[in-house]
Amino acid sequence: MSRRRLLGQHTLIDPTVVSAIVEAAELKGDEVIYEIGTGSGVLTEKLCKVAGRVISSEIDEKLYYAALSRLNYPNLTLVKGDGFELDVEFDVFVSSLPYRCSSRFVRWLLGKKFKRAVVLLQKDFVDKLLAKVGSKHYRAVSVLAQYALNITPILSVPPTAFSPKPKVHSSVVVVTPKPNVELSGEVVKTVYKLFALRKKKVSTALKILAKGVELGCLPQDLLEKRIAALTPSEAMVLAELLVKRYD
Repeated sequence: MSRRRLLGQHTLIDPTVVSAIVEAAELKGDEVIYEIGTGSGVLTEKLCKVAGRVISSEIDEKLYYAALSRLNYPNLTLVKGDGFELDVEFDVFVSSLPYRCSSRFVRWLLGKKFKRAVVLLQKDFVDKLLAKVGSKHYRAVSVLAQYALNITPILSVPPTAFSPKPKVHSSVVVVTPKPNVELSGEVVKTVYKLFALRKKKVSTALKILAKGVELGCLPQDLLEKRIAALTPSEAMVLAELLVKRYD
């Protein structure tokens, strides 16, 4: 099995989808664009033609050097390495991400300052991000995404748009940050801890996660709720309470 397949990478080859992604980014010509996963460079090249500056990272050494030899644009900076680990400041994030990086991407984006992001993700994962409270797909990542981000699917992408063809459909989404929302890394981690107990009542989950925590400050109807039934705002209240308790 190739390293690309191991990384869960399916290369986007449909020029119509590439153009739709770039158009949705609404680039002004003076913004810094960041792309994780240069891959074949098809999307990277299109970005370079309309963006002020493009920074693109690629973890696969073979793909990185292939892009380095093929893409010759003065406004392009290619970086070899894990794009989530690099310290990069940017205005707009644009990427066709490996499916296995989806959850990591959301957690990473929550800690970044940005204007907008246009990302190609697995459709099932997008459905999870937008899942209704209490539904079977409603998870910690749903809570975090809905609390801090505006997520709008704009294009359904079939398997034929990739090589090799994945077994699932994909979706292009536009993401913008909600104003005045900041989430610390500890709060994000705590939301995941809460939803690891998604079938338990809030009162039980709090006792498990923080022995001796004072529950009297919380409404009884909230304490009786199952974790999976918490709205994003309610989940944040509990997460912040627990973080203070841990401190």
